[in-house]
Amino acid sequence: MISEKAILGICLLFCLACFGCITEEEGKLDINDPVIDIRSPAINQTYVAEWGGAWPEGEPVLLEAKGMDDVKVESIQVTISNSKGDIVLDKVFENLTDNDLELTLSESFTAKQVDVYSVVFIVIDSSGNRTTSNARTFSYVGYS
Repeated sequence: MISEKAILGICLLFCLACFGCITEEEGKLDINDPVIDIRSPAINQTYVAEWGGAWPEGEPVLLEAKGMDDVKVESIQVTISNSKGDIVLDKVFENLTDNDLELTLSESFTAKQVDVYSVVFIVIDSSGNRTTSNARTFSYVGYS
């Protein structure tokens, strides 16, 4: 015979499996990870770190990615690291738009020194499902 504890355990597992990822917004079962479409920077793109003279700042990098989900995109996180692995930018952009199904991040970044940088985007949906992009590298070089 099956004990009461075993039956309760089976019932609990069944309930968690059926109702664990239901979003509050629409009552939909959300088991799908969001999708990332990285638009910029291009892989291995090169930027000028310092022009010198009257325009000492480097060339800005456009960080642009679009997150899409079948229920709701909650946020997009962007993290940039230098060649030593130090994080030089870490920002989270919350979806404050009327469009629940997609969110576009567009942010400018200018490095302070010549180096090779990597950027990673993370899209998180309203159920906590997340997708992390592959790292994209880009370089800042000196002006010659």
